[in-house]
Amino acid sequence: MIGTVHIVLRACALLPALLTLAAPAAAATYIVDDSSTIPFETNVASRWRQATSGRQLGNEIESAATVTIRLNLAPYLNRVGRIYLALPPQPIGVVNVEWATQGRLLPGALQSGQRTLVYSGPIRTPILEDNFVVKVVADGRRVAVTQRLQFHFEIDID
Repeated sequence: MIGTVHIVLRACALLPALLTLAAPAAAATYIVDDSSTIPFETNVASRWRQATSGRQLGNEIESAATVTIRLNLAPYLNRVGRIYLALPPQPIGVVNVEWATQGRLLPGALQSGQRTLVYSGPIRTPILEDNFVVKVVADGRRVAVTQRLQFHFEIDID
């Protein structure tokens, strides 16, 4: 059975999530409003990974999608920060994600339960936009029904 993995960059309210317990000089972490992000496809079919010979490779399924990322950085204008793409742990186990960009944000990879740096530097524009080409790989034995991956962006402000 071929499962379907939804690739959804979930819109998050500007809900500050202060993650540090250190002195006031430490960086604060906030969820970035990405409610203007637009996936080109809303449902992305997964396929069993195959070798170049056409043989199925193990139990992994993969999906790919293109997403226009639009981050509302207005609350952080003229500050220095680091922006991360995060994917919380998933009920289907380990999910590996890779993405390429058009250059405004960094390309990269992460596993569910992690976050990865996509931007570091001064925030000079209220909206940061880039296109991501995202590839998702998961264990097909654990994907029996449609899955919705809830990505989000976080920003650390100095």
